[in-house]
Amino acid sequence: MVSVRYIVADVNEAVAFYRDNLDFKIDKHTPGKFAALLRDDLTLYLSAPGAGSGGQAGGDPKPGGWNRFMIVTNEVDVLIERLRRADHG
Repeated sequence: MVSVRYIVADVNEAVAFYRDNLDFKIDKHTPGKFAALLRDDLTLYLSAPGAGSGGQAGGDPKPGGWNRFMIVTNEVDVLIERLRRADHG
């Protein structure tokens, strides 16, 4: 099991994106503050800036950090099209 923590500007919007477009399942969700999402062996933790017990060692946590993960799919064209539709609402 692997876990990644992302600081996001809007937790609820991020939950909807990962759930609706990348097939994550919601494990825990405190609207506006925190969510834990599951997909295969990955737990994705989403936190609002300043929410939770994240330390200040590197300064104030902000959206757009350097954490990354890969999603493996056999249908990359389908996934790309789904993400394009999501981006254009």
